[in-house]
Amino acid sequence: MEKEFSTQESLQLISQMISKAKDDYIETGVTALMWGAIITFCSLVALVKYLFFPKMGWLDTVWWLTFLGIIPQIVIARRERKLRKYKGHDDQLRGGIWLSFGAAMILMNYFLLRYDFVQPISVYLVLYGIPTFAIGFGRRFRPMVIGGIACWVFAILSSLTPDPWALLYLAAGSQLAWFIPGLILRKRYLKVKMKNV
Repeated sequence: MEKEFSTQESLQLISQMISKAKDDYIETGVTALMWGAIITFCSLVALVKYLFFPKMGWLDTVWWLTFLGIIPQIVIARRERKLRKYKGHDDQLRGGIWLSFGAAMILMNYFLLRYDFVQPISVYLVLYGIPTFAIGFGRRFRPMVIGGIACWVFAILSSLTPDPWALLYLAAGSQLAWFIPGLILRKRYLKVKMKNV
């Protein structure tokens, strides 16, 4: 025979279940940290190359790290999906936003190679800001909202800044859009994880 719950016990059980689901859903922040680090690293290496080693064209290959970063991104996303016990109502939407961003980046790179844009950093920053702002706004996560807006401001500033100095805006944008929010998410995740141990 099943035990009858009082109103108070029912509310407490529901509250515990919601809390567990909420704690389980917190992002680890690993992918945001990874992308913030990769883009910052590539930007700074490119800046150093332009300033001090202009004839070392092989240093431009540093940008291939952005393509190689897709591999750990997929591995991390799959692992996090398996560990998650609950599915968020916005998982599909977020996935669609990031897939759209990936497609836009691939197309952007194609057009850059084909038509030789004059100031591609500005366009990259505009693109970086879109999913960052949308996800931050949808999740009510202010650091990503600020990061998205910062990318757009940096896009304008970088269009007014001569090469190679515009690369500093790219590095700053990736820090504000992904790395710093990633640190905050990671801290929250580890705090919740320690609470549940």
